[in-house]
Amino acid sequence: MADTGLFISHAFDDKGIVSEEVYLKILKDKLEMNGGMIIENIVAQMLRASGHKLFFFSSQSRTDKESRMEIDFLISKAKVTSRHNISPIEVKSTQRYTNNSLNKCIRKYGQYLDIPYVIHTADYKIENGITYLPLYMTHLL
Repeated sequence: MADTGLFISHAFDDKGIVSEEVYLKILKDKLEMNGGMIIENIVAQMLRASGHKLFFFSSQSRTDKESRMEIDFLISKAKVTSRHNISPIEVKSTQRYTNNSLNKCIRKYGQYLDIPYVIHTADYKIENGITYLPLYMTHLL
């Protein structure tokens, strides 16, 4: 949804909670919710505001575990390099997480990718060819 505030309001409509109560509970960390979906929506909103078209990638297989993956966003960069200009982005809303899908994507499609990113709640770093960006730096992509 293009407006994260509206998204949150609609997500809790069926629970009979009015918008004011929802936001107070969020601020006080008293609302049980999937924080990941909200962070992903915020990232989507920031990427769209920066002019990116957003794509999602999912590969399901019952027999081949290595090909099972889900990438939150694929964006293309305007610059052309010797490699392709598509960057996979994974969004993580907690401090503890794994990069299983992103690592599988890199192994399988690495020759076609530009910089893989993880947008998370921790500090900026580059590790094993993946750029980790704090959430607030999303607009710089």
